[in-house]
Amino acid sequence: MKNNLREIFKLIVLILIISYSLLAHDRKVNKKEGKVSFITSQNIYLQFENTDGISTGDTLYSEHGRKIIPVMVVKFLSSQSVAGEKVGDADVKIGDIIFALVGKDEPEITQVIKAGNEKDTNLVHSIKTQTVKPDKFSIPVNRKYFYGSFNANSFSNYANYPNSVGIQRWNYSLNMQAENIGGSSFYFSNYMNLSYMSSEWRDVKANVFNNLRVYDLSLGYKVKGFNIWMGRHINNNISSIGPIDGLQTEKSIGNFALGAVIGSRPDYYNLGLNSQLFEYGAYLNRSDSVNNGVMQSTLAIFQQTNHSKTDRRFLYFQHTDNAFTNLYFFLSSEVDLYKEQNNVQQSEFSLTSIFFNTQYSPARIISINLSYDARKNVIYYQTFKSFLDSLFTNEMRQGLQLGFFLRPVMGLFINLNGGYSYQKGDIRASRNFSISISESEIPLLDITAIANFNRVYNNFQDGSIYGITLYKYLHFNASTISIGVSNITYNFGYNASKFFQKSINAQINTRILGTLFFNFFYEGDFTGKTTYNRFMTGLNYRF
Repeated sequence: MKNNLREIFKLIVLILIISYSLLAHDRKVNKKEGKVSFITSQNIYLQFENTDGISTGDTLYSEHGRKIIPVMVVKFLSSQSVAGEKVGDADVKIGDIIFALVGKDEPEITQVIKAGNEKDTNLVHSIKTQTVKPDKFSIPVNRKYFYGSFNANSFSNYANYPNSVGIQRWNYSLNMQAENIGGSSFYFSNYMNLSYMSSEWRDVKANVFNNLRVYDLSLGYKVKGFNIWMGRHINNNISSIGPIDGLQTEKSIGNFALGAVIGSRPDYYNLGLNSQLFEYGAYLNRSDSVNNGVMQSTLAIFQQTNHSKTDRRFLYFQHTDNAFTNLYFFLSSEVDLYKEQNNVQQSEFSLTSIFFNTQYSPARIISINLSYDARKNVIYYQTFKSFLDSLFTNEMRQGLQLGFFLRPVMGLFINLNGGYSYQKGDIRASRNFSISISESEIPLLDITAIANFNRVYNNFQDGSIYGITLYKYLHFNASTISIGVSNITYNFGYNASKFFQKSINAQINTRILGTLFFNFFYEGDFTGKTTYNRFMTGLNYRF
């Protein structure tokens, strides 16, 4: 009874958040663009013409097609540059355009640049890309219509103990976007990855599709608030669904976007086409400009099948919000609507997962981050039919993370993080604590030093890691070099002896020519007389 009341309470809170976010009022803002000039493990650095209207604690964004993605939170500010922490899992690279939302209660600007008027740089496009409805195709200023990146990486490792067999893995990835193909309203997107061991090369040549993973390969069409995608496409409004093979449509009506999907899921084993995994669904998205932020919400319902039988039916909700000053909030949740047990099909309303992350910066010198994650096993009743009993016995896993970012003086940064997670049946809860201290203004040397300590306790081990890393940025060729050392101490189980390991690492990331970058990373772990070596080399080209 107690568990049922707890689940009902969670559902009520979720419904209240959905209702608030879908009915919120909108206020208009403009955007100010900056370019990524430098990236470290701690911060992203941007260059602006000026930073008027930007404040510490603001969230900055990137634009992917018609979607606005949160990228970073401003921590440091000067007249022409910004630095801050990355949020979410956005892929950010040097040269990317990231923008801030400035001003409020501005009228929505729907002017576009017409042929013969390309030099008028004062025309500004509204940030509300989903609600702007130009009367015909428009050309924004300084915008590329074909862009992407290609990465080639080699990972290898070997040890010096007898009979050790070194391995090498190759990984290639291609990401391409083409908009307004031939001046039309068609656009194309593609993301694929090829990964294999050196020993598998003969098999790769025989059938490359055993190792090639295609995550996005679609042709789209957009005009006057209407979008359609054909092929394999990951929809930003329902990104947790993953790739969908088939047809997707979306229609914008004011601040709302209504979408529908029909197609199939990729094969579980090789991500190939599998028409037996038929699925369909619909979603409603609302996007608002509020104060100096953006608020987006999506509510979706999906039916997934396997050989025409119901595999899973569920609701999905996602909400991103930084409408309040210095506050960023993200929430996602899934609620299962179908259950099958002892060959009896049932409708149910069961919370499967809920995740939220919030970051609050009450002042320039402090930021607080809190996240909560609770989830059960996702059950596909046909696909997992052979071991459903074991899945039913698994309890919900719950975890809480709390972090503090402090900047007591210029150039000194302190990160404190703690985590706690638990699942019924655990001998003891998992706990972790970490602290890192960085100094970015070491005199004379002009380097950044980061010292860190991490302590972990869980069912199988307890231990600690501590070390220090030095970073140096070379302005003349946009290179970053680093070197670090660390010490690891672990105790596995209750009776096992302690495990000691020392580690060193070194990395260089440098520009070769234009947007072609080279990266090299080495890590060596030393345990007694045994040495484990890992190398990674890579090329990245952006076009």
